[in-house]
Amino acid sequence: MNAQLTLFAASPSDPKIEWMESTLLAVGDWMSASELSSASGGRLDDRAIRALAGNSDNVVSGQLGYKHIRRATTEEIDHAATWLESQSRKMADRATRIRRNAHQLVG
Repeated sequence: MNAQLTLFAASPSDPKIEWMESTLLAVGDWMSASELSSASGGRLDDRAIRALAGNSDNVVSGQLGYKHIRRATTEEIDHAATWLESQSRKMADRATRIRRNAHQLVG
C-alpha cells in the first residue's frame, strides 16, 4: 500500500497565525489544541495548530497547550524555550547517529 500523507505547512506570513495569536491574546490563558480546533470551527487539527505555533514568534507551548507570549509569565517563557533547546539537542544527536550509521554502511 502506497499512502501519501498531506502535511499541513504554515509560512510565517500565514493569516491563520495571526488568527491564532489574536485568539490566544484575547483568551489570555493556556488553550489546548482541541480548544483551538473548536475555536477555528474545526478547520484546524492538532498538526495544523502545531505548525502554526511553530511559525509564530508570539506563541509559547507547553504541557497545558498554547499561550500568547504577552500573557505568559517569565517562568512559562523560560520553560518553553528550554524545552525547545532540549529537543533541538536531541534531534541533533539523532542526526549525528544516523549519519554515523549510514557512513558505516557505505563505508
